[in-house]
Amino acid sequence: MSKIALGALSNDLILSAARDKTVRSWRRTSSNTFEPENTFRGHEHFVNSLAILPPTSTFPNGLVASGGSDRMVYVYDPSDTKESLYTLVGHSENVCCLTTSPGGDIISGSWDKTAIVWKGFQESYTLKGHTAAVWAVLALEDDLILTGAADKTIRLWKKGKEIKVFHGHTDAVRGLALVPGIGFVSCSNDGTLRVWTLDGECIQELSGHTSFVYSVTVLSTGEFVSSSEDRSVRIWKDGGCVQTLQQPCVSVWTVSKLPNDDILVGGSDSVVRVFTRADERMADADTQKQFDELIASQSIPSNQIGDVNKEKLAGPEALNQPGKSEGQVIMVNNNGTVEAHQWSSQTQTWQKIGDVVGGVGSGSKQLYEGKEYDYVFDIDIGAGPNAMLKLPYNVAENPYTAAQNFIWRHELPQGFLDQIADFIVKNAQGVELGQGGGQYQDPFTGGNSYRPSQPSSGASTSNQFLDPFTGGSSYRGAGAQMVSETTSPASKSKILPLTTYLSLKQANLDAIVSKLQSIDSEAGPMKLSDADMNALLATVAYLRNPASGGDINEQGVTVLAKITTTWEPAKRFPALDLLRLVSLYNPEIISAAVPDGDPVSFFAKVGGLSNPMNDKVAMTNAMLAYRGIANVFVSPRGRMIVWEKRASVVDALQIEKVSVYNGKPVRLAISTLALNLAVLLTMHDQKDEDCQMSLIGSLVELVKSEHDEENLYRILVAIGTLTKRSDVARETARVLDAAVEIQRVKSENAGKARVQQVIDELLPLLKA
Repeated sequence: MSKIALGALSNDLILSAARDKTVRSWRRTSSNTFEPENTFRGHEHFVNSLAILPPTSTFPNGLVASGGSDRMVYVYDPSDTKESLYTLVGHSENVCCLTTSPGGDIISGSWDKTAIVWKGFQESYTLKGHTAAVWAVLALEDDLILTGAADKTIRLWKKGKEIKVFHGHTDAVRGLALVPGIGFVSCSNDGTLRVWTLDGECIQELSGHTSFVYSVTVLSTGEFVSSSEDRSVRIWKDGGCVQTLQQPCVSVWTVSKLPNDDILVGGSDSVVRVFTRADERMADADTQKQFDELIASQSIPSNQIGDVNKEKLAGPEALNQPGKSEGQVIMVNNNGTVEAHQWSSQTQTWQKIGDVVGGVGSGSKQLYEGKEYDYVFDIDIGAGPNAMLKLPYNVAENPYTAAQNFIWRHELPQGFLDQIADFIVKNAQGVELGQGGGQYQDPFTGGNSYRPSQPSSGASTSNQFLDPFTGGSSYRGAGAQMVSETTSPASKSKILPLTTYLSLKQANLDAIVSKLQSIDSEAGPMKLSDADMNALLATVAYLRNPASGGDINEQGVTVLAKITTTWEPAKRFPALDLLRLVSLYNPEIISAAVPDGDPVSFFAKVGGLSNPMNDKVAMTNAMLAYRGIANVFVSPRGRMIVWEKRASVVDALQIEKVSVYNGKPVRLAISTLALNLAVLLTMHDQKDEDCQMSLIGSLVELVKSEHDEENLYRILVAIGTLTKRSDVARETARVLDAAVEIQRVKSENAGKARVQQVIDELLPLLKA
C-alpha cells in the first residue's frame, strides 16, 4: 500500500512522491492526458511529503522539495534527474510534511515533534513546542507559520516564537490550508474540518467524513476539498458537503490542486487522478466508464458500515427514490448480493460504490431495523405507551457516540448522555483475556518480601491466570517448572495473526499493602490520613475479588494517584502496582483521578518512561508503568482510551527508550505492551499506518537485542501480527531487512519449538 504526496508547478506539470522511494513528474500531453516525464531518486526509504518552489531568476524551472522516512529533505530541479541540488539534514525522524513560504523558505515537519525553517537551503531555526509528531505545516508569511500535530493542537509561530495555540480537534491534526480573508482550515483524524481565524476562534466545523481526514486544500472559489480514510474526496461549500467523489481505494492520502482548480488525488492504490469541472479537460467516455466500473466493483468490508441482514434489505427498486443528501449511502439486495449505492446531488442519481462482503447475514448478532448489532438493549424511559426503547450498539463504537445517537433519535433530554453511555460500558462486556506474569524482585526489601506483581506462594492455580501462549505464566524464577513445549497450544495451530489481548495481573495483594503501610508509617508530613488509608484499603478489597460485582472505591484510586505523584520514586511502586491492577478492570476511573483524564500519559510520567534509566528504582517503576498501559487494552472501553493515545504508546516503545532497560521482567512488560498495540492497530476499524510503521521499526530493533525466549516470542508474534494484516507494516519490515535478523534468531534458537514455529510463519511474509 503506497502513500502519495502531490504538488503542481503548472497546469501541465504534476509532481508525485510515494513509498517506492521516488519522486515523479507527469507532463500533460493532451487536454486530458498526463504522461510520466522524469523520475527523481535519492531517498533511501518512503517519500512522504512534497513541496513546490515556484520559478525564480535563479531557478527558472522552479524546484521540488521532498521529505521522507530517511529523515532527509532533498531539493531537485524538475528538469534534471541526475541528483538533488540540495540535501537538508536536521530532523531525527520521518519528515512527514513540507510547505514553502511566499519568499521561498522551506518549512518541514517531522515525527521528531519539531518543524524546521530552511532559508537559503540552510537551517534557520527550529520550532519546538509540540508534544507529538508534527503532521502539517503552513506558511502564512515568510516568518509567520502554522503547525498541526498529533498532540491535537495547532500552533502559530512568528519569527520562531510560539504566539498562539489553537485547541478544538479531538485527535491528530493532519492538514492545514489557507483561507484568504478569514484564516485557515484544518483537518484531523477526528473526522472533521475546522475553519479558524488567526485570532484563535473556530468559526465553523464540517462533519461528514466517517474516518480520518488526511488532507485539505482550498479552491479559488472558496470551496474546500478534503480526502479521507473513508474512500472519498469531499467538496465543501457554505458549511456543507456539496459533492462526494468516491475513490477506488481505502486510503485517500492527499488532495492538491492545479492553478486552474482541477483537483489532484493520490490514494493507496498508487494512482494519481485528476478531477475537473471543465468539459474540455474531462477524460474520454471510455476512461470515465472504466473509472465508474472500478468504483462499482469495489468490495467494501461489512465492518466499515455495520453488519446488515440482507434478507431485510429492499431490492433495486429502492434506487428509484431520490436520496436525502449528498453522499448518502444505502444498501440494496440485488439477487442475494448486497450492493452499496451513494447519492450524487450533482447528477441526481444513485451511483454504485461497491459490493458489501464479509459477515453479512451471519446470524451471530442481533437484528435491529434491518441491521445486525453486537447488542440491542432495552431502555425503559419510564413514561408513556412507548417507554421501552431499543438501543443498538456495536463494540467498536464509542459508547458516547451511540448514546448521543440514541438521544437524538428519540428526542430525549441531553442530560441522559452520561447515564446511557455508562449503561453501555457496564453492559457491553468484552472477553476476559489471559495473561503472562513475570516476577520482579523488590530491590529494596529482598527476595522474601513484596515483589511487584509476584503471586503469593499460597495462591491457587486458578488465581494465576494462565498465559494463552504457554498454558502458564510466561516468566518464572529459578526452580519454576516450565510448560513442556510439546504441549504448548501454539505448537498445534497457526499463531499469526494474534487477535486477543494479554494482561498482566498477577499480584500478592497482602505484600503490596504491607509494603505500602510500612512506607507510609515513615512518610512524615506525606503520611496518609485515616480516611485516605481506608479508601485505599477499600480499593484493595475490590481487587481481591473483582468478580463480586461491586464498584472500585473512587477515592482510593485518587489516593493511589496522589501517592505516585507526590512520594519519591523509590517509594511509590506499591501504589503504582495497585494502579496497574485497577487499569485492568476500570481504566476510566483512573482517567477521572489523574491530570488531563489520560491514564496512558499518567503511567508514562510516573513510571519515568520519557527519561529512562537503568537503575533498580527506575526499572521497577518502568516495569509497572508498562504493565499498567498494557492492561488498559483488555477492556473495550480501555481500548477506546488507548486508541486515542496510540501515538503516545508508540512513543513509549521507541527503541531509544526501551533499549535502556535490560531486566527480563521489564522487557516482558514492554513486549506484552507492544503485542497488545500490534493487535489493536490491526483490528481497529480505522487504520493508522504511520503508527504501524513506527511500531514495526521498534520491534525489529528489539529483536536484535532480545535473548529471553518468552520476550522474544512475544516480539515475533507482534511483528507477525502486523505484517500478516498490514501491507505497509510488511513493506516497512522488508525495507528494514527484518528477514535477515529473524533468520539469525531462527539459527540461534534451534531447540525452541514455539520460536521456530512463529518464525516459520513469519519469514514467508517478509520474503514474498
